[in-house]
Amino acid sequence: MPYLKINQNNFFNNYQVLKNLTKDENKIAIVLKDNAYGHGILEIAKLAHQKSIKNAFVKNMQEALCIQHLFENISILYPQSCFLQNHFEQCLKTPNILFCVASLEFLKTLPNGTQIELKVNSGMNRNGISKEELKEAFNIITQKNLKLIGVFTHNGYGDDLGAEFFSQNQNFSQIKKEVLSFTKSLNLPLPRFHSLSSSGAFRDNTTQDKQDFLEDSFYRFGIAFYGYLCADSVFNFQHNLKPIASLWAQKISTCKLLKGQTIGYSGTSKALEDMQISTYDIGYGDGLFRIKEGMELFTKEGYRIFARASMDCISIQSTQEEVCIFEDVSEFAKAFNTIPYEILVHLHSYIPKKII
Repeated sequence: MPYLKINQNNFFNNYQVLKNLTKDENKIAIVLKDNAYGHGILEIAKLAHQKSIKNAFVKNMQEALCIQHLFENISILYPQSCFLQNHFEQCLKTPNILFCVASLEFLKTLPNGTQIELKVNSGMNRNGISKEELKEAFNIITQKNLKLIGVFTHNGYGDDLGAEFFSQNQNFSQIKKEVLSFTKSLNLPLPRFHSLSSSGAFRDNTTQDKQDFLEDSFYRFGIAFYGYLCADSVFNFQHNLKPIASLWAQKISTCKLLKGQTIGYSGTSKALEDMQISTYDIGYGDGLFRIKEGMELFTKEGYRIFARASMDCISIQSTQEEVCIFEDVSEFAKAFNTIPYEILVHLHSYIPKKII
């Protein structure tokens, strides 16, 4: 069976990189959504717990309940995702679980006293309550006695060179001032603020125009914890992050091929010499992207992976009992013209994780 090796030393290295960046361990929150970007939510949550990380972000209620014992605060980014009434009721009763709210419609449906984080739109124009809707949002919050723990946004330009990153930060600063005014007039506690993910945090720490009392409470670190940044290369961040997961597959069988014989569906690949090849027990049915003709991909050991991949297996020029499909997923991402996130989150959750 294929499996993921999770290198805990690399995880702790990445934590230290982020701690050095922020100069304050309390500025570090971890994003564990989508099964910790494919790495295993419980496994990564336990590693984060060892470093006393207080704040975590997950996709849905199931993920929140899975790790409820490991963090001071767990924010559910998409509470409507995979909605089940019994999970909803459990989350409402769990004091460290917060519901992220991205619309007035959802805000109106929440029971009195629910703990929430208000998602606002600062210019990404994807999810979030607009600045013009803030007054109505605060009216609903006070009428229903909702507990406002946080107000946040997502700056969608952290990876990109351009002025949009700064304009979104400025928009959020204006929203913070509006929130401050509402909380003062309604005698509500000032909520925590947060807006930046991994690349945004690296960019933010190169600027000097931070505010004092309205500064973000922490950064939401996702992909950086797993060893990657996807920022434009022009930034040249010296981060020393290390990928924490390597994907391994085990041999099913070996066969000898003569020069000119073809391999797999439609004979897409051809033996250029007499060789031995083996099939290994991972394919696109396990969430690994389908390797197609024209792709040049190799295992960590340097063994060629032949196209086309099958649903349950791939052919590799190797006779080893097991091989490392990748230790750093970046080359796979380049081959498929995508980002590391997409390769990693597609790996099926049933693939075992081994902490090393």
